[in-house]
Amino acid sequence: MGHMMRRVDFNQGTDARYLTAENMALLAKVAIKPLRIAFDHIELKDVYVSKIKLAKEHGILNLSNYVLYNYLDTPRDFYERLRINVQLNERLGTKIYSFPMKFIPLDAKDRSYVGKHWNRKLLRGVQCILLATRGLVGPRQEFFEAAFGSSAEEFIRIALMPEDYIIYRRRYENNGALDWQETYESMTKTERATFQHIVRDDSVEERDISGTSSRKIRRLLSHHVDGSRT
Repeated sequence: MGHMMRRVDFNQGTDARYLTAENMALLAKVAIKPLRIAFDHIELKDVYVSKIKLAKEHGILNLSNYVLYNYLDTPRDFYERLRINVQLNERLGTKIYSFPMKFIPLDAKDRSYVGKHWNRKLLRGVQCILLATRGLVGPRQEFFEAAFGSSAEEFIRIALMPEDYIIYRRRYENNGALDWQETYESMTKTERATFQHIVRDDSVEERDISGTSSRKIRRLLSHHVDGSRT
């Protein structure tokens, strides 16, 4: 008679604040795979990290977490939460898979809500990154950095790129994307801020290009006008 594999899965994230050592010991007695813990706010970092370590101490290595974004968070702290998981995997030998979840108010009629620290272009950028990663963030650092960048600044740069450059990274890396990246990197903080303001609604038209006096901003915007990519 073959060995039956049992699995227990609470498919809603547990709240890290209520995961005591006693609760974790009980969870470790059942065949839980994965243990899902929410990490919705960067302020919970210390609590969250301590509970991942607690899970490891009790032999729970397969973990999954929901990472809320587009709520009260900033793009920078969204990236930091994802990165913390990757670093924990490197240090502890855990396998944490992250599932970014875009906040939409319960009374919303559609999915167009934009959080106070976000804009439509950055949200679309995250969506494009997740299209390439099939909606999840795996445990390995090299794959995480390839998709989301090796710093919060690089993540924001990737999210600001034209959609095709994000989704089809290989196809465009030497055909448009390199010029975009080099132009972006060479701009001043003020130029970048102006550029981000122009693309924030995820729609660039020819008049946006002719309406700016900066050669670098014009060059960057030209990549965003539909039909300009080959």
